[in-house]
Amino acid sequence: MSDTKKERENKRFSRRDFIRNTGLLAGSAALGATFLTGCNSEPASAGNNGTASQSWDHETDVVVIGFGAGGAATAITAADAGAKVLLIEKAAKGEEGGNTKYSGQGIMGTDNADELFKYVKAMSGLFTHTISDEIIRAFADGAKENREWLISLGANADVLDEGMGGSGKPWIWNEYPELPGSDHCICWLVSGKNFDGAFYQLLHDNVEKRADKIEVWYDSPGSHLIQDPETRAILGVQVVKSGKVLNVRANNGVVLACGGFENNEEMLANFTQQPYFYPYGALYNTGDGIKMAQEVKAKLWHMSNCAGWLWGFMPPDAKRCKTVTPQKGIMVGPNARRFMNEAQTNRHGRINFGGRWVNMPVPLPTWYIVDSTQVAANKLVSSFSAGNAEEIAKGWIIKADTVEELAKACELDAKTLQETLDEWNASCTQGADALFGRSGASLLPVATAPYYAMKLGPTMYNTQGGPERNSKAEVLDLDGNPIPHLYSCGECGAMWPDMYNGGGNLGEAAVFGRIAGKNIAALQ
Repeated sequence: MSDTKKERENKRFSRRDFIRNTGLLAGSAALGATFLTGCNSEPASAGNNGTASQSWDHETDVVVIGFGAGGAATAITAADAGAKVLLIEKAAKGEEGGNTKYSGQGIMGTDNADELFKYVKAMSGLFTHTISDEIIRAFADGAKENREWLISLGANADVLDEGMGGSGKPWIWNEYPELPGSDHCICWLVSGKNFDGAFYQLLHDNVEKRADKIEVWYDSPGSHLIQDPETRAILGVQVVKSGKVLNVRANNGVVLACGGFENNEEMLANFTQQPYFYPYGALYNTGDGIKMAQEVKAKLWHMSNCAGWLWGFMPPDAKRCKTVTPQKGIMVGPNARRFMNEAQTNRHGRINFGGRWVNMPVPLPTWYIVDSTQVAANKLVSSFSAGNAEEIAKGWIIKADTVEELAKACELDAKTLQETLDEWNASCTQGADALFGRSGASLLPVATAPYYAMKLGPTMYNTQGGPERNSKAEVLDLDGNPIPHLYSCGECGAMWPDMYNGGGNLGEAAVFGRIAGKNIAALQ
Protein backbone atom coordinates (compact mmCIF):
# COMPACT_ATOMS: atom_id res chain seq x y z
CA MET A 1 0.00 0.00 0.00
CA SER A 2 1.36 3.43 -0.88
CA ASP A 3 2.19 6.00 1.76
CA THR A 4 -0.45 8.57 2.66
CA LYS A 5 0.35 12.21 1.94
CA LYS A 6 0.97 12.88 5.64
CA GLU A 7 3.29 9.87 5.93
CA ARG A 8 5.25 11.02 2.87
CA GLU A 9 5.62 14.50 4.37
CA ASN A 10 6.81 13.07 7.70
CA LYS A 11 9.28 10.88 5.89
CA ARG A 12 10.56 13.84 3.90
CA PHE A 13 11.17 16.09 6.89
CA SER A 14 12.62 13.37 9.08
CA ARG A 15 14.93 12.56 6.19
CA ARG A 16 16.07 16.18 5.96
CA ASP A 17 16.65 16.36 9.70
CA PHE A 18 18.68 13.17 9.53
CA ILE A 19 20.84 14.59 6.77
CA ARG A 20 21.29 17.87 8.63
CA ASN A 21 22.33 16.16 11.84
CA THR A 22 24.56 13.42 10.47
CA GLY A 23 26.05 15.03 7.37
CA LEU A 24 24.80 12.25 5.12
CA LEU A 25 24.39 13.68 1.60
CA ALA A 26 21.65 12.00 -0.36
CA GLY A 27 22.26 12.15 -4.04
CA SER A 28 22.98 14.99 -6.34
CA ALA A 29 21.59 16.97 -9.07
CA ALA A 30 20.65 14.97 -12.02
CA LEU A 31 21.61 11.49 -12.70
CA GLY A 32 22.50 10.50 -9.13
CA ALA A 33 25.98 11.94 -9.12
CA THR A 34 28.23 10.89 -6.24
CA PHE A 35 29.73 13.84 -4.35
CA LEU A 36 33.12 13.75 -2.73
CA THR A 37 33.75 14.57 0.90
CA GLY A 38 34.87 18.09 1.71
CA CYS A 39 36.33 20.70 -0.63
CA ASN A 40 37.49 19.72 -4.08
CA SER A 41 39.15 21.42 -7.00
CA GLU A 42 37.05 19.45 -9.50
CA PRO A 43 33.28 19.04 -9.86
CA ALA A 44 31.83 15.74 -8.76
CA SER A 45 31.60 13.16 -11.51
CA ALA A 46 28.42 11.40 -12.48
CA GLY A 47 27.90 7.96 -11.04
CA ASN A 48 25.25 5.42 -10.22
CA ASN A 49 25.26 5.70 -6.44
CA GLY A 50 22.44 7.76 -4.94
CA THR A 51 24.10 8.43 -1.56
CA ALA A 52 27.58 9.00 -0.22
CA SER A 53 29.13 9.99 3.09
CA GLN A 54 29.31 13.75 3.02
CA SER A 55 30.36 16.70 5.12
CA TRP A 56 29.00 20.14 4.19
CA ASP A 57 31.45 22.96 3.59
CA HIS A 58 28.99 25.75 4.42
CA GLU A 59 25.47 25.96 5.79
CA THR A 60 22.78 28.63 5.61
CA ASP A 61 19.00 28.90 5.41
CA VAL A 62 18.62 30.10 1.83
CA VAL A 63 20.96 30.12 -1.15
CA VAL A 64 20.12 32.61 -3.89
CA ILE A 65 21.99 32.13 -7.16
CA GLY A 66 22.45 35.41 -9.00
CA PHE A 67 22.77 39.04 -7.84
CA GLY A 68 20.49 40.79 -10.33
CA ALA A 69 17.09 42.30 -9.56
CA GLY A 70 15.42 38.96 -8.88
CA GLY A 71 18.19 37.65 -6.67
CA ALA A 72 18.40 40.90 -4.73
CA ALA A 73 14.61 41.08 -4.23
CA THR A 74 14.60 37.47 -3.02
CA ALA A 75 17.51 37.95 -0.64
CA ILE A 76 16.08 41.16 0.84
CA THR A 77 12.63 39.62 1.36
CA ALA A 78 13.94 36.38 2.84
CA ALA A 79 16.31 38.25 5.16
CA ASP A 80 13.53 40.55 6.35
CA ALA A 81 11.48 37.43 7.11
CA GLY A 82 14.24 36.15 9.39
CA ALA A 83 16.20 33.82 7.11
CA LYS A 84 19.97 33.79 6.82
CA VAL A 85 20.82 34.16 3.14
CA LEU A 86 23.85 33.32 1.04
CA LEU A 87 23.77 35.24 -2.25
CA ILE A 88 26.22 33.78 -4.75
CA GLU A 89 27.26 35.63 -7.91
CA LYS A 90 29.18 34.36 -10.92
CA ALA A 91 30.67 37.77 -11.79
CA ALA A 92 33.50 39.48 -9.99
CA LYS A 93 32.67 42.27 -7.55
CA GLY A 94 31.88 45.38 -9.54
CA GLU A 95 30.58 43.38 -12.50
CA GLU A 96 27.51 41.96 -10.76
CA GLY A 97 23.97 43.03 -11.60
CA GLY A 98 23.09 40.86 -14.58
CA ASN A 99 20.93 42.60 -17.16
CA THR A 100 19.34 44.77 -14.48
CA LYS A 101 22.34 47.08 -14.36
CA TYR A 102 22.24 47.68 -18.13
CA SER A 103 18.48 47.86 -18.56
CA GLY A 104 16.28 50.93 -18.99
CA GLN A 105 15.49 50.77 -15.23
CA GLY A 106 11.71 50.84 -15.72
CA ILE A 107 9.90 48.55 -13.26
CA MET A 108 6.47 47.50 -14.49
CA GLY A 109 3.66 48.27 -12.06
CA THR A 110 0.05 49.31 -12.16
CA ASP A 111 -2.71 51.22 -10.43
CA ASN A 112 -5.24 48.52 -11.38
CA ALA A 113 -4.30 44.86 -11.11
CA ASP A 114 -7.38 43.68 -13.01
CA GLU A 115 -6.53 45.85 -16.01
CA LEU A 116 -2.86 44.85 -16.00
CA PHE A 117 -3.99 41.21 -15.88
CA LYS A 118 -5.94 41.78 -19.11
CA TYR A 119 -2.98 43.47 -20.76
CA VAL A 120 -0.42 40.80 -19.84
CA LYS A 121 -2.77 38.02 -20.90
CA ALA A 122 -3.41 39.76 -24.23
CA MET A 123 0.34 40.02 -24.81
CA SER A 124 0.51 36.23 -24.59
CA GLY A 125 -1.05 36.27 -28.06
CA LEU A 126 -1.44 32.77 -29.43
CA PHE A 127 0.50 31.31 -26.50
CA THR A 128 -2.11 31.63 -23.75
CA HIS A 129 -2.03 27.84 -23.40
CA THR A 130 1.56 28.06 -22.16
CA ILE A 131 0.88 30.29 -19.16
CA SER A 132 -1.86 30.01 -16.58
CA ASP A 133 -4.19 32.75 -15.41
CA GLU A 134 -2.97 32.02 -11.90
CA ILE A 135 0.58 33.11 -12.74
CA ILE A 136 -0.57 36.23 -14.56
CA ARG A 137 -2.81 37.08 -11.60
CA ALA A 138 0.09 36.66 -9.17
CA PHE A 139 2.17 39.00 -11.29
CA ALA A 140 -0.57 41.60 -11.72
CA ASP A 141 -1.36 41.66 -8.00
CA GLY A 142 2.34 41.90 -7.15
CA ALA A 143 2.91 44.61 -9.73
CA LYS A 144 0.34 46.77 -7.97
CA GLU A 145 2.55 46.53 -4.87
CA ASN A 146 5.77 47.51 -6.68
CA ARG A 147 5.48 51.23 -5.99
CA GLU A 148 5.11 50.82 -2.22
CA TRP A 149 7.87 48.23 -2.19
CA LEU A 150 10.25 50.63 -3.93
CA ILE A 151 9.38 53.32 -1.41
CA SER A 152 10.02 50.88 1.45
CA LEU A 153 13.52 50.38 0.05
CA GLY A 154 14.18 54.11 0.05
CA ALA A 155 12.92 55.32 -3.35
CA ASN A 156 11.49 58.83 -3.40
CA ALA A 157 7.72 58.71 -3.93
CA ASP A 158 7.67 62.15 -5.55
CA VAL A 159 10.30 61.13 -8.10
CA LEU A 160 8.43 57.92 -8.89
CA ASP A 161 5.22 59.82 -9.47
CA GLU A 162 6.90 62.52 -11.58
CA GLY A 163 7.60 59.91 -14.22
CA MET A 164 10.00 60.15 -17.14
CA GLY A 165 12.09 63.32 -17.01
CA GLY A 166 9.81 65.02 -14.49
CA SER A 167 6.72 64.88 -16.68
CA GLY A 168 4.49 65.31 -13.63
CA LYS A 169 2.71 61.99 -13.99
CA PRO A 170 3.61 58.29 -13.77
CA TRP A 171 5.15 56.91 -16.93
CA ILE A 172 2.54 54.92 -18.87
CA TRP A 173 4.70 52.81 -21.16
CA ASN A 174 2.35 50.61 -23.12
CA GLU A 175 4.10 49.27 -26.19
CA TYR A 176 0.85 47.65 -27.30
CA PRO A 177 -1.70 50.44 -26.75
CA GLU A 178 -4.26 48.60 -28.87
CA LEU A 179 -4.52 45.77 -26.33
CA PRO A 180 -7.04 45.82 -23.45
CA GLY A 181 -5.76 47.13 -20.12
CA SER A 182 -2.73 48.84 -21.68
CA ASP A 183 -3.52 52.24 -20.12
CA HIS A 184 -2.74 50.78 -16.70
CA CYS A 185 0.78 49.58 -17.56
CA ILE A 186 2.96 51.91 -15.48
CA CYS A 187 6.75 51.80 -15.43
CA TRP A 188 8.30 53.23 -12.27
CA LEU A 189 11.68 54.93 -12.52
CA VAL A 190 13.70 55.27 -9.31
CA SER A 191 15.54 58.36 -10.57
CA GLY A 192 13.10 59.57 -13.21
CA LYS A 193 15.70 58.64 -15.85
CA ASN A 194 16.52 55.72 -18.15
CA PHE A 195 19.64 53.59 -18.31
CA ASP A 196 21.37 55.04 -15.25
CA GLY A 197 21.41 51.90 -13.09
CA ALA A 198 19.42 53.63 -10.32
CA PHE A 199 17.08 50.72 -9.63
CA TYR A 200 19.92 48.25 -9.37
CA GLN A 201 21.89 50.58 -7.12
CA LEU A 202 18.87 50.84 -4.81
CA LEU A 203 18.69 47.05 -4.58
CA HIS A 204 22.45 46.73 -4.09
CA ASP A 205 22.40 49.27 -1.26
CA ASN A 206 19.59 47.39 0.46
CA VAL A 207 21.48 44.10 0.25
CA GLU A 208 24.52 45.75 1.82
CA LYS A 209 22.38 47.23 4.60
CA ARG A 210 21.42 43.67 5.55
CA ALA A 211 24.98 42.35 5.75
CA ASP A 212 24.16 40.72 9.08
CA LYS A 213 21.58 38.55 7.29
CA ILE A 214 22.84 38.42 3.69
CA GLU A 215 26.31 37.12 2.87
CA VAL A 216 27.51 37.72 -0.69
CA TRP A 217 30.06 35.56 -2.52
CA TYR A 218 31.44 37.00 -5.77
CA ASP A 219 33.32 34.98 -8.40
CA SER A 220 31.29 32.03 -7.13
CA PRO A 221 29.03 30.38 -9.71
CA GLY A 222 26.63 27.62 -8.80
CA SER A 223 27.43 24.44 -10.70
CA HIS A 224 25.05 21.69 -9.55
CA LEU A 225 22.04 21.39 -7.32
CA ILE A 226 22.23 18.77 -4.57
CA GLN A 227 19.04 16.73 -4.40
CA ASP A 228 17.75 14.00 -2.14
CA PRO A 229 16.92 11.15 -4.58
CA GLU A 230 14.21 9.77 -2.30
CA THR A 231 12.22 12.92 -1.52
CA ARG A 232 13.47 14.97 -4.52
CA ALA A 233 13.98 17.90 -2.14
CA ILE A 234 16.79 20.30 -3.01
CA LEU A 235 19.25 20.18 -0.12
CA GLY A 236 21.85 22.62 -1.36
CA VAL A 237 24.14 23.55 -4.21
CA GLN A 238 27.69 23.05 -5.35
CA VAL A 239 29.52 26.36 -5.61
CA VAL A 240 32.85 26.93 -7.35
CA LYS A 241 34.75 29.40 -5.15
CA SER A 242 38.45 30.20 -5.35
CA GLY A 243 39.00 27.18 -7.57
CA LYS A 244 37.37 24.77 -5.14
CA VAL A 245 33.98 23.07 -5.27
CA LEU A 246 32.08 23.69 -2.05
CA ASN A 247 28.98 21.79 -1.02
CA VAL A 248 26.67 24.40 0.49
CA ARG A 249 23.76 23.26 2.61
CA ALA A 250 20.55 25.29 2.19
CA ASN A 251 18.21 24.32 5.02
CA ASN A 252 15.21 26.05 3.45
CA GLY A 253 16.13 25.69 -0.20
CA VAL A 254 17.65 27.30 -3.28
CA VAL A 255 16.44 30.09 -5.56
CA LEU A 256 17.57 30.23 -9.20
CA ALA A 257 17.91 33.91 -10.14
CA CYS A 258 20.86 33.68 -12.52
CA GLY A 259 19.34 34.96 -15.75
CA GLY A 260 18.94 33.43 -19.17
CA PHE A 261 21.25 32.13 -21.88
CA GLU A 262 21.97 35.06 -24.22
CA ASN A 263 25.72 34.42 -23.88
CA ASN A 264 25.56 30.70 -24.70
CA GLU A 265 25.90 30.23 -28.46
CA GLU A 266 24.96 26.54 -28.39
CA MET A 267 21.71 27.25 -26.56
CA LEU A 268 20.99 30.25 -28.80
CA ALA A 269 21.38 28.08 -31.88
CA ASN A 270 19.20 25.31 -30.45
CA PHE A 271 16.40 27.45 -29.05
CA THR A 272 16.28 30.70 -31.07
CA GLN A 273 17.49 29.60 -34.52
CA GLN A 274 20.23 32.22 -34.45
CA PRO A 275 23.87 31.10 -34.60
CA TYR A 276 25.03 34.04 -32.48
CA PHE A 277 24.05 37.35 -30.91
CA TYR A 278 26.13 40.37 -30.07
CA PRO A 279 26.16 40.81 -26.27
CA TYR A 280 24.52 43.97 -24.98
CA GLY A 281 23.97 43.60 -21.23
CA ALA A 282 25.14 40.86 -18.88
CA LEU A 283 28.16 38.86 -20.03
CA TYR A 284 27.69 35.97 -17.60
CA ASN A 285 24.23 34.72 -18.54
CA THR A 286 25.17 31.38 -20.06
CA GLY A 287 22.18 29.30 -19.02
CA ASP A 288 23.72 27.95 -15.80
CA GLY A 289 20.42 27.97 -13.92
CA ILE A 290 18.66 26.25 -16.81
CA LYS A 291 21.24 23.48 -16.88
CA MET A 292 21.04 23.00 -13.11
CA ALA A 293 17.26 22.85 -13.36
CA GLN A 294 17.46 20.29 -16.15
CA GLU A 295 19.66 18.09 -14.00
CA VAL A 296 16.85 17.77 -11.44
CA LYS A 297 14.30 17.16 -14.23
CA ALA A 298 12.66 20.57 -14.27
CA LYS A 299 10.18 21.46 -16.98
CA LEU A 300 11.25 24.25 -19.33
CA TRP A 301 9.11 26.94 -20.95
CA HIS A 302 9.37 29.95 -23.28
CA MET A 303 12.79 28.87 -24.55
CA SER A 304 12.33 30.43 -28.00
CA ASN A 305 11.26 33.86 -26.74
CA CYS A 306 13.46 36.87 -26.06
CA ALA A 307 13.34 40.63 -25.66
CA GLY A 308 14.70 41.47 -29.11
CA TRP A 309 15.93 41.20 -31.80
CA LEU A 310 17.67 44.51 -32.34
CA TRP A 311 20.50 45.75 -34.52
CA GLY A 312 23.97 45.95 -33.07
CA PHE A 313 27.48 46.93 -34.11
CA MET A 314 30.33 45.08 -32.43
CA PRO A 315 33.57 47.10 -32.23
CA PRO A 316 36.72 44.98 -32.37
CA ASP A 317 37.83 43.74 -28.94
CA ALA A 318 34.74 45.24 -27.25
CA LYS A 319 32.82 43.28 -24.62
CA ARG A 320 29.42 44.69 -25.56
CA CYS A 321 27.89 45.89 -28.79
CA LYS A 322 26.47 49.30 -29.59
CA THR A 323 22.82 49.32 -30.57
CA VAL A 324 21.96 50.92 -33.90
CA THR A 325 18.80 52.56 -35.22
CA PRO A 326 19.35 52.41 -38.99
CA GLN A 327 16.89 55.03 -40.28
CA LYS A 328 19.24 56.70 -42.76
CA GLY A 329 20.31 54.92 -45.91
CA ILE A 330 19.39 51.28 -46.41
CA MET A 331 20.14 47.81 -45.09
CA VAL A 332 20.93 44.82 -47.29
CA GLY A 333 21.46 41.15 -46.57
CA PRO A 334 24.18 38.89 -47.99
CA ASN A 335 22.23 38.83 -51.29
CA ALA A 336 22.74 42.62 -51.59
CA ARG A 337 18.98 43.21 -51.48
CA ARG A 338 16.83 45.18 -49.06
CA PHE A 339 14.58 43.03 -46.91
CA MET A 340 12.41 45.39 -44.79
CA ASN A 341 11.32 48.93 -44.07
CA GLU A 342 14.45 50.07 -42.25
CA ALA A 343 12.62 52.90 -40.50
CA GLN A 344 9.78 50.74 -39.19
CA THR A 345 8.96 51.16 -35.53
CA ASN A 346 9.79 48.12 -33.44
CA ARG A 347 8.56 47.06 -30.05
CA HIS A 348 11.51 45.57 -28.23
CA GLY A 349 12.69 44.16 -31.54
CA ARG A 350 9.29 43.03 -32.81
CA ILE A 351 7.76 44.38 -36.01
CA ASN A 352 4.27 44.10 -37.41
CA PHE A 353 4.32 41.34 -40.02
CA GLY A 354 0.97 40.64 -41.62
CA GLY A 355 -0.87 41.79 -38.52
CA ARG A 356 1.24 39.90 -35.98
CA TRP A 357 4.17 41.27 -34.00
CA VAL A 358 7.17 39.02 -34.64
CA ASN A 359 10.93 39.26 -34.13
CA MET A 360 12.63 41.32 -36.83
CA PRO A 361 14.30 39.34 -39.62
CA VAL A 362 18.08 39.47 -39.24
CA PRO A 363 20.07 38.33 -42.28
CA LEU A 364 23.64 37.50 -41.33
CA PRO A 365 25.50 39.63 -41.95
CA THR A 366 23.44 42.77 -42.51
CA TRP A 367 25.10 45.79 -44.10
CA TYR A 368 24.01 49.33 -43.24
CA ILE A 369 24.80 51.45 -46.31
CA VAL A 370 24.85 55.25 -46.53
CA ASP A 371 26.51 57.89 -48.67
CA SER A 372 28.80 60.82 -47.89
CA THR A 373 25.93 63.24 -47.33
CA GLN A 374 24.37 61.06 -44.62
CA VAL A 375 27.68 60.23 -42.95
CA ALA A 376 28.54 63.91 -42.65
CA ALA A 377 25.17 64.84 -41.17
CA ASN A 378 24.39 61.88 -38.87
CA LYS A 379 26.19 59.74 -36.32
CA LEU A 380 25.51 56.14 -37.32
CA VAL A 381 25.66 55.28 -33.62
CA SER A 382 24.80 57.88 -30.99
CA SER A 383 28.17 57.52 -29.26
CA PHE A 384 30.22 57.91 -32.47
CA SER A 385 32.26 61.02 -33.26
CA ALA A 386 31.05 63.99 -35.29
CA GLY A 387 30.77 62.99 -38.92
CA ASN A 388 31.76 59.47 -37.83
CA ALA A 389 35.33 60.52 -38.59
CA GLU A 390 37.07 58.48 -35.89
CA GLU A 391 35.10 55.34 -36.68
CA ILE A 392 35.89 55.64 -40.39
CA ALA A 393 39.59 56.07 -39.57
CA LYS A 394 39.48 52.94 -37.38
CA GLY A 395 37.88 50.94 -40.17
CA TRP A 396 34.69 50.32 -38.20
CA ILE A 397 32.86 52.00 -41.05
CA ILE A 398 34.03 50.87 -44.50
CA LYS A 399 34.69 53.68 -46.99
CA ALA A 400 34.74 53.21 -50.79
CA ASP A 401 34.87 55.60 -53.72
CA THR A 402 32.55 53.49 -55.87
CA VAL A 403 29.66 51.09 -55.37
CA GLU A 404 31.76 48.34 -56.94
CA GLU A 405 34.56 48.88 -54.40
CA LEU A 406 32.06 48.91 -51.53
CA ALA A 407 30.49 45.67 -52.74
CA LYS A 408 33.90 44.00 -52.91
CA ALA A 409 34.79 45.13 -49.38
CA CYS A 410 31.49 43.73 -48.07
CA GLU A 411 31.68 40.53 -50.16
CA LEU A 412 28.46 41.44 -51.98
CA ASP A 413 27.58 41.08 -55.65
CA ALA A 414 28.40 44.47 -57.20
CA LYS A 415 25.77 44.32 -59.94
CA THR A 416 22.99 43.42 -57.50
CA LEU A 417 24.04 46.10 -55.03
CA GLN A 418 24.01 48.73 -57.78
CA GLU A 419 20.53 47.60 -58.83
CA THR A 420 19.35 47.83 -55.20
CA LEU A 421 20.70 51.36 -54.86
CA ASP A 422 19.17 52.39 -58.19
CA GLU A 423 15.75 51.08 -57.08
CA TRP A 424 16.05 52.86 -53.75
CA ASN A 425 17.13 56.15 -55.26
CA ALA A 426 14.22 55.99 -57.72
CA SER A 427 11.85 55.48 -54.77
CA CYS A 428 13.30 58.56 -53.08
CA THR A 429 12.72 60.60 -56.23
CA GLN A 430 9.14 59.34 -56.51
CA GLY A 431 8.47 59.88 -52.80
CA ALA A 432 7.27 56.30 -52.24
CA ASP A 433 9.00 53.03 -51.39
CA ALA A 434 7.26 50.49 -53.62
CA LEU A 435 8.89 47.52 -51.92
CA PHE A 436 8.30 48.10 -48.20
CA GLY A 437 6.29 51.28 -47.83
CA ARG A 438 8.96 53.42 -46.23
CA SER A 439 7.97 57.06 -46.40
CA GLY A 440 8.54 60.59 -45.17
CA ALA A 441 11.81 62.20 -44.19
CA SER A 442 13.70 58.90 -44.21
CA LEU A 443 13.43 58.67 -48.03
CA LEU A 444 16.98 59.89 -48.58
CA PRO A 445 18.95 58.74 -51.65
CA VAL A 446 22.26 56.89 -51.39
CA ALA A 447 23.86 58.47 -54.42
CA THR A 448 26.80 60.69 -53.45
CA ALA A 449 30.28 59.16 -53.35
CA PRO A 450 32.14 58.12 -51.34
CA TYR A 451 29.94 55.32 -50.02
CA TYR A 452 30.01 53.77 -46.57
CA ALA A 453 28.96 50.47 -44.99
CA MET A 454 28.82 49.19 -41.43
CA LYS A 455 28.40 45.52 -40.56
CA LEU A 456 25.47 44.85 -38.24
CA GLY A 457 24.44 41.76 -36.34
CA PRO A 458 21.63 40.70 -34.04
CA THR A 459 21.51 41.66 -30.41
CA MET A 460 18.87 41.32 -27.72
CA TYR A 461 18.24 42.49 -24.22
CA ASN A 462 17.66 39.03 -22.80
CA THR A 463 16.20 35.59 -23.31
CA GLN A 464 12.97 34.66 -21.52
CA GLY A 465 13.17 30.88 -21.32
CA GLY A 466 14.11 28.57 -18.49
CA PRO A 467 12.59 26.42 -15.75
CA GLU A 468 8.83 26.78 -15.50
CA ARG A 469 7.58 28.27 -12.25
CA ASN A 470 4.16 28.47 -10.68
CA SER A 471 2.44 31.36 -8.92
CA LYS A 472 4.37 30.56 -5.72
CA ALA A 473 7.69 30.85 -7.62
CA GLU A 474 8.24 27.10 -7.21
CA VAL A 475 10.09 25.33 -10.03
CA LEU A 476 8.04 22.55 -11.61
CA ASP A 477 9.16 19.10 -12.66
CA LEU A 478 8.35 17.36 -15.93
CA ASP A 479 4.94 16.33 -14.59
CA GLY A 480 4.08 19.85 -13.50
CA ASN A 481 4.64 19.24 -9.78
CA PRO A 482 6.80 21.52 -7.60
CA ILE A 483 10.35 20.34 -6.98
CA PRO A 484 10.59 20.65 -3.19
CA HIS A 485 12.69 23.57 -1.95
CA LEU A 486 13.55 24.90 -5.41
CA TYR A 487 12.36 28.35 -6.51
CA SER A 488 13.13 30.75 -9.35
CA CYS A 489 12.59 34.36 -10.36
CA GLY A 490 13.65 36.88 -12.97
CA GLU A 491 14.82 35.95 -16.45
CA CYS A 492 15.71 32.40 -15.42
CA GLY A 493 12.39 31.10 -16.73
CA ALA A 494 10.49 34.35 -17.25
CA MET A 495 6.71 34.37 -17.69
CA TRP A 496 6.60 36.07 -21.12
CA PRO A 497 5.69 33.59 -23.90
CA ASP A 498 5.22 36.01 -26.80
CA MET A 499 4.93 39.81 -26.92
CA TYR A 500 6.86 41.74 -24.31
CA ASN A 501 6.51 45.24 -22.86
CA GLY A 502 9.50 47.16 -21.55
CA GLY A 503 9.80 47.04 -17.76
CA GLY A 504 8.20 43.62 -17.66
CA ASN A 505 11.32 41.69 -16.76
CA LEU A 506 12.27 44.05 -13.92
CA GLY A 507 8.67 44.11 -12.72
CA GLU A 508 8.54 40.32 -12.76
CA ALA A 509 11.92 40.04 -11.00
CA ALA A 510 10.62 42.29 -8.24
CA VAL A 511 7.28 40.46 -7.89
CA PHE A 512 8.48 36.86 -8.07
CA GLY A 513 11.65 37.69 -6.14
CA ARG A 514 9.44 38.81 -3.26
CA ILE A 515 7.20 35.76 -3.65
CA ALA A 516 10.18 33.40 -3.67
CA GLY A 517 11.82 35.15 -0.71
CA LYS A 518 8.65 35.08 1.38
CA ASN A 519 7.82 31.44 0.64
CA ILE A 520 11.30 30.01 1.03
CA ALA A 521 11.88 31.86 4.31
CA ALA A 522 8.70 30.30 5.69
CA LEU A 523 9.91 26.73 5.09
CA GLN A 524 11.12 24.66 8.02
